[in-house]
Amino acid sequence: MTGQSIAAWITAALVWTAALYQVRALFRRPGNPARWTVCAALFLAGAAVSSSAPATITYLNLLSDVPNLGMLVLYVLLIAVGASARLMLGYWHSPTEAAGRAAWRWAAVYALLIPVMCVLFALGDAPVERLTDFDTYYATTPLIAACIVLYLLALAAMAASVGVTCWRWATVAGRPWLRRGLRVLTASAATEVAFCAIRLAAVTARWAGEDWDALNTKVAPAFAFAAPLLAAVGVALPACGQNLTRLWDRWHRYRAYRKLHPLWDALRRATPQIVPPARPPWWDIDLRLTRRLAEINDGRLALRSYTDAHVTEAACREGRLRGLEDDELTAVVEAARLKAAAAAKASGTRPAPSPGEAEGERGGADGASELAWLCRIAHAFAHSPVVGRAQQAASIAPSQEGVRAT
Repeated sequence: MTGQSIAAWITAALVWTAALYQVRALFRRPGNPARWTVCAALFLAGAAVSSSAPATITYLNLLSDVPNLGMLVLYVLLIAVGASARLMLGYWHSPTEAAGRAAWRWAAVYALLIPVMCVLFALGDAPVERLTDFDTYYATTPLIAACIVLYLLALAAMAASVGVTCWRWATVAGRPWLRRGLRVLTASAATEVAFCAIRLAAVTARWAGEDWDALNTKVAPAFAFAAPLLAAVGVALPACGQNLTRLWDRWHRYRAYRKLHPLWDALRRATPQIVPPARPPWWDIDLRLTRRLAEINDGRLALRSYTDAHVTEAACREGRLRGLEDDELTAVVEAARLKAAAAAKASGTRPAPSPGEAEGERGGADGASELAWLCRIAHAFAHSPVVGRAQQAASIAPSQEGVRAT
């Protein structure tokens, strides 16, 4: 068993996995012909990749006792993939009866190629088994060469048509994941065209008496494996893209939840009452994040009477010296105010009230902007050197006079 066989079977397994994902959707809507064409295209693509493995070709040759029959099976499967791809595009474009008839006409053209190829193979002479270089070895053999060129040209024409169509649709597609899927399908089609061009170059080189067999045996297989993988991804993206978006959003919320921990923990220690005894379940990240935001805001309110105007002024001064401005500066100032207020409450010292001391920034107007604002504060609270320097500068201010909290 060669590495090429293993790579082919792994690629086929991945393509079939994408096909099984589509089968799930097919069970929900069994009357949708577009779903059937997608499943057929993926299953045939997986079968074609699996059949390209040298070990599979050897087995088919031994089973049939016909040298190189495995190569004919591979070519037939590739043409079937082209036919199913045309059907799939037809139903994607317009799931009407007229579109279906047009798609079936395209598929019929490709289906007619199969008996033609079988006749050419049967009438030709290919007695020597070739597992990896069949195309170039028989490039100058009558009828067999015609069969080879026919399948390569048909496959290239199908891939070029699919690529152009998907690229055009991607420019007008409304749904983001559909647009991404179409672009990946375009890349798959371009890879398939490159595969055909590479093999045709190797075949025509044989006609000219040159030896470019390395293109066929070393370069082309990489494109042959990449094209169906990209096709499987492109077909799957519109269906599972929303799940990926939800997963990414969940991960983003979890990161925000963890990023808020230093600020939340300091406020909790300063005012334990902000945290209710009943905790939300660990798997509900939305509820946990909502609770954490509410507890942080409650903690900020509880420290309002402990904020120090000298800390605010020192933080503004230190932040500007370090080139901070706008949201970054206000986040650092708020972090310094809260850290100093938490320390003052822990020591039981309430700073002297200042009529010019503002309540502090409230954050964004909606949930997303408020979350981003508090995350900036939490990051500054835990990492900004301005926060510590502001507390030091405020502690030596000549007008600093605290009173014991009652």
